[in-house]
Amino acid sequence: MRLAGCASLGATLLVGCATLPQRDALLSSPGPQAGLLAHAPVRDGRARFREIFCGLLDRQPADRYAGRSCADWLWQVDDEPPPEPRSLPGSDTRFRIFLVTGAFSECLGDEARPFHGATQALIEAGFRIETIVVSGRSGSASNADQIAERLAAAPQDEEGPIVLIGYSKGANDMLEFLVRYPELAARVDSAVSIAGAIRGSPLASQARGVYDALFGWIPSKSCPAGDRQVLDSLSTERRLDWLARNELPRSVRYFSLAAFTTREHLAAVLVPGWRFLLRYDLRNDGQLLARDALIPGSTLLGYLVADHWSAVLDVETLHPWLGARRDKTPFPRAALLEAILLRLADPQP
Repeated sequence: MRLAGCASLGATLLVGCATLPQRDALLSSPGPQAGLLAHAPVRDGRARFREIFCGLLDRQPADRYAGRSCADWLWQVDDEPPPEPRSLPGSDTRFRIFLVTGAFSECLGDEARPFHGATQALIEAGFRIETIVVSGRSGSASNADQIAERLAAAPQDEEGPIVLIGYSKGANDMLEFLVRYPELAARVDSAVSIAGAIRGSPLASQARGVYDALFGWIPSKSCPAGDRQVLDSLSTERRLDWLARNELPRSVRYFSLAAFTTREHLAAVLVPGWRFLLRYDLRNDGQLLARDALIPGSTLLGYLVADHWSAVLDVETLHPWLGARRDKTPFPRAALLEAILLRLADPQP
């Protein structure tokens, strides 16, 4: 997060004056998914996911989220299909769910892991949820090996369909694993990207000098250097090249959730990066463009009203200054994770 802060500070110098997005512009057609190549479009699953996520939120006490409605957490872009009302799907506790951490997360402790604190109720309800903490400073190829080691070591008597949920760069590591280890990939039912850096980020090249200055010398046991390829794995050029050269296993179901937001929902340290990315697209989360967070050929679940951290990480508690937002209502992370798991169990394709 220190890297993000310094990189964002550097980005500020490059921004100049940028027009801040208005809500109407963010909701207008076409949605970010329209920017994907025609040979790898996403399947639009937004209407069904909205039913599930909003249905879960309706079950919560009225004051839990400061009286917010589902529309405050999930964008409804003009080209979203109308819903076909159906009941919520049942839970499928056969799944073995593995959350894959993002860049630098191991450097920041347990609180920087995806959905930390949001999994307990689901585990108590019978879901099997574990976290794979990959090297925070290594590239996706190296981290794919770590994912493979973890899954290969899974006890056979605990087998079940595997679900991988990759956050940020963890989504890249997840996809690389699926390509590099086809035998293990055959055990994977679904792969879900949440704010994944699927096509990289324009910010990656801006952060390289800051990374070398901040992390090149750190001897911390909790933040080992790894292969130092983390930023290469986040660059737009590297990600587009990898996607062009590799075909994802067709036996796996792919799902994508992206995020973009307005100024009041941004953590303080992400504001400069968000302003920098406005030069490329109004729909960004402070680290990624929404269109770059979609797995080609995946089912699009929706666009979160969130910055790059808030839907998955409790940064506002971990680092109150870095995570300070004008709107202090926390994102309903537990409901989001449950909605994803229910969608995976939905008989609808």
